[in-house]
Amino acid sequence: MMRYIFAAVLAVVCSACDGSNARRPDVVLIVADTLRADRFSGQGGPGELTPYMDRIAAGGVRFVQARSHAPWTLPSTASLLTSLRPLEHGAGGRLPRFTRLSEDVTTLAKSFNDAGYQTHAVVNVLFLDPDTFGVTRDFDSVDNVSFESNVEVRTARATTEAALEWLDARKDSDEPVFLLVHYFDPHCVYAPPPAFRERWADAGDKGGTWTFGTRAQMLAIRDGEYTPKAATLARAESLYNGEVAYLDAEIGRLEVGLEERGMTGEGSVFALTSDHGEEFGEHSGFEHGHTLFDELLRVPLIVRAPGALDAGGVVDEPVRLIDVAPTLLELCDLPLPPQYVGRSLVGLARGEPDAPRSTMAHGNMWRTPGSAWISGGWKLIEEEGAEPRLFDLSSDPAEARNLANDEPKKLAEMRAEVAAVQRGMRAQAHGKEADLDEQTFEILRELGYAPSVKPPEREE
Repeated sequence: MMRYIFAAVLAVVCSACDGSNARRPDVVLIVADTLRADRFSGQGGPGELTPYMDRIAAGGVRFVQARSHAPWTLPSTASLLTSLRPLEHGAGGRLPRFTRLSEDVTTLAKSFNDAGYQTHAVVNVLFLDPDTFGVTRDFDSVDNVSFESNVEVRTARATTEAALEWLDARKDSDEPVFLLVHYFDPHCVYAPPPAFRERWADAGDKGGTWTFGTRAQMLAIRDGEYTPKAATLARAESLYNGEVAYLDAEIGRLEVGLEERGMTGEGSVFALTSDHGEEFGEHSGFEHGHTLFDELLRVPLIVRAPGALDAGGVVDEPVRLIDVAPTLLELCDLPLPPQYVGRSLVGLARGEPDAPRSTMAHGNMWRTPGSAWISGGWKLIEEEGAEPRLFDLSSDPAEARNLANDEPKKLAEMRAEVAAVQRGMRAQAHGKEADLDEQTFEILRELGYAPSVKPPEREE
């Protein structure tokens, strides 16, 4: 086990600030790794699967068409914390060569630091290590617990405790706080605690020990050596639901802890989202990092700011993870860095007219490189060596009917838009290959993120 503790913790909640000497809002940002948007009971998920997150949503604004910019953690979380897309911030790459966040990029943590906030992150994967990939580099302190396999991870319960312990350690401080809490559940391996297994697993798995999503299974699937049957994926998805329910309970426990510490009322900001979703056979695949369909790009997004945003709002318009950072800064009356390409969601959350938001996603980690462009209710997916795929999301949200041959004018229009956007992104592309030592590479290999043999050094 590798455990990096870089100090205390980060914390909580934002609201409108009038520019006087009043204390700025505390801000809490939760990132639930691998949480699909359709697990929320209010967005099509099983009834009573997410009661605590549903209650949080009822107190804030829920964005039902939020999308990530990549189907895996490193580039997606970097977009969340920089308001830049992967080609612009540089973090990501693909197997076996990963890239780190550009030194030229201003992070959300840096903006809060400059405003006098105490910033802290609780994270649970090597991709969010501040030194290796740079995504969390500007936090005052980072509590990163990275294990050598995806079986021995820090649990959601331990993650909640780490966040609350940090808050208690700084309870006498007058500084506002920005706290990032990254939960690794429900990322595979799917192995919910017994009470949640009993509630959500398939009948034959309730009292057993069967799990799914080990490193060996993931690598075999990626290499084409193993194709899980539909029945196996259904069993796995039931365990995944148990993990989601467990995560929900721990987010509820964190919420109670914040309330006890006076961090949920007016003058606080709370946001909850995910880095990407998970596939269970919708497009003949499993896991994430390999396609740009919506089961991987659609993510939950809740923003709560009592006194600044009305409770119970639901926004149907498409939004992006790059919009989260400018939203949090506006709610705290802080300036936006000039680099930001996202736009604040505050006006949209208040029902004000707003221009449409198109989404560019790219960055397959372990399969054919590709890009997705979502604009005006349409979605174009282009991958190297494959014919383009065009979907009308308004009539086909499951992306089951490729209309590329039926809609040549729309296809040409979307491809022209993509080409223009990609030219602009490449003009300011950042990022360089991460220098991974043998120990770090071995950890990524054991987690299933790297091949069995380290690639040879590139010739200069």
